[in-house]
Amino acid sequence: MIRLGQATISLEQREAFLDGRPLRVGGRAFEILSVLMQADGRIVSKDELITQVWPDTVVEENNLQVQISSLRKLLGEKELIQTVPRRGYRLLKERESPLPPFHSATSWALTGEKQEAIDPDTVPVLIVDDEASVRTALSRLLRAEGIVHRIFGSAEELLNADLDIGPACLLLDISLPEATGLELQSALGQRGHPWPVIFMTGFGTIPMSVQAMKAGAVEFLTKPFNDDQLLDILHTTRQRAAKAFEQWQRIQSTRQKAALLTPREREVLPLIAAGLSNKHIANRLGTSEVTAKVHRKHIMEKMQTRSLVRLVKLYGLISSDPAFGMQDSS
Repeated sequence: MIRLGQATISLEQREAFLDGRPLRVGGRAFEILSVLMQADGRIVSKDELITQVWPDTVVEENNLQVQISSLRKLLGEKELIQTVPRRGYRLLKERESPLPPFHSATSWALTGEKQEAIDPDTVPVLIVDDEASVRTALSRLLRAEGIVHRIFGSAEELLNADLDIGPACLLLDISLPEATGLELQSALGQRGHPWPVIFMTGFGTIPMSVQAMKAGAVEFLTKPFNDDQLLDILHTTRQRAAKAFEQWQRIQSTRQKAALLTPREREVLPLIAAGLSNKHIANRLGTSEVTAKVHRKHIMEKMQTRSLVRLVKLYGLISSDPAFGMQDSS
């Protein structure tokens, strides 16, 4: 993954993300971006771009301009792709920058088939507690163990912070002022952060612990707690955070691919996943077997797989997501 403007791009996986959210980018736009990047700062003529991106098609120059415009919006900086009058376009490579070390260490590449495993030792711990003495003590403990962490005095402070979208786990006081720990957990869930939570409290009750666990907490600790006990829990929770984020990556990648499907293809996908043949799909949809076969081919291409088993697994990641309107109709 590389960063161009405000977006992060993976040309190999044909994926783009803005603040961790997948962006819908057409295949032609990715081809243009690939050509410009490979030119390494060289001016690429319009004819060269058209020939490489549309090798077997006669297109108007306006089509190229539309794709360039969409790329500029994607990157968030219009000047990143420079128009050179009467000569063509150039990607200003000096504006390109690699992802920060924290991102690369936590494997930002949202790949489908060859996703790198995230090292749990790189997963940061976000400490949220309104007592300065608690924050200081926890920070000293984690620093002594070489554990990456950040500290916050309130839910609002964390929510307003410039947080990475990478994996993390929370060490969270349940009784925060204003927004409580449970409310913060809910807010982070709504933002799509797949972060496991360890709740802390100085006056825990059984109903409170039950509520925390129902909300998805992995542990509920009553202060003061043993340092070794906390470190053991953090070790397990950071492993869990790494796995949770890897799964989140797979889902986001699959969502982006599925977003390219037409409404009809979204009807066909669950039928394919249910094991129906082209003939049965055609009968179910009231169309021809040839048309069903074409839909299957296009779905496999857009989901970037040649394996039916792989396609079924990809569908399983998003089958319950109403955003795609793909519920299993088998």
